[in-house]
Amino acid sequence: MNNQPLVSVIVPIYGVEAYIAQCAESLLVQTYPAIQFIFVNDGTKDRSMDVLSNVLARFPGRQVCIVNQENRGLPQARAAGLRVAEGEYIQHVDGDDWVEPDLVERLVHKAQESGADLVYFNFWKEHASYRKLDRERHYDSSRKVLYMRRLYNYRAYGYVWNKFARKSLYDHLFFPRYNMHEDIVISTQLLFRAQHIEQLPVPLVHYRRNNPSSVMHLAIKKRRVQSANNLLDMYEHYREQMAGSPVEPVLDVLILRCAWVAFSLDRELYRERPYLKEMARRLPLIPGRRVNLFQQLILKVYLAFSRS
Repeated sequence: MNNQPLVSVIVPIYGVEAYIAQCAESLLVQTYPAIQFIFVNDGTKDRSMDVLSNVLARFPGRQVCIVNQENRGLPQARAAGLRVAEGEYIQHVDGDDWVEPDLVERLVHKAQESGADLVYFNFWKEHASYRKLDRERHYDSSRKVLYMRRLYNYRAYGYVWNKFARKSLYDHLFFPRYNMHEDIVISTQLLFRAQHIEQLPVPLVHYRRNNPSSVMHLAIKKRRVQSANNLLDMYEHYREQMAGSPVEPVLDVLILRCAWVAFSLDRELYRERPYLKEMARRLPLIPGRRVNLFQQLILKVYLAFSRS
């Protein structure tokens, strides 16, 4: 490959002492030579950074940047990494996952060969006693709105780490407050901004599902309410200029998802976001899995008799 653009790989670190060595090693042995490795210490309280230092010492020739900050959560750790990123392309990797040794080489080749702004790919889900290959459906650039909408309906993956994107797509991006489904907020904006998307139907990341400190082990109510708040924050960020915004193509499915969370788990959301009830009342029935038609009918009955 004659033209070798710099790629910035961003790895947030918090509570991954048991996993960061495998993650870092899988990155530092990449077959692609032009990589800036950015490790963001998000105020981790364990020995993750000591373990990382020991691994880095074995790879003195790599371009490494360490960012230290107080604990601010995964979205802001990613944002901190982006602020120092120098690459033409960005790849996110979670500190408890690991990657194939030719991850970056394959993605750069696909992006350059096709001219894509964003390349998405398959991955392995690594459970304690087995692994499962997860395949993303094929979406070309003409179907990206369908891709975006399916992020909200459990029919497409919102993970930011299976999307290799030009750094320019991240310019002035809105970043959410909470960890839960922060990927969907970011992926919605990246997909909307990308003029050309391509799929690389190869599993390149090993997504660890047995980390007891993962956000997925939070109580389900807390996870879903945090998710709804992230989505509604994004809506409010773009509300004044909704036409032509990343939220416009997904507004109905976004509001439906959040209205159901408010009804089923935390009706305080309706008081905190007074517009939510009225917007949900105006929605038509929307086929899908995340909030099925029966649940939507229940929600409509509640909204019809709840005018305050």
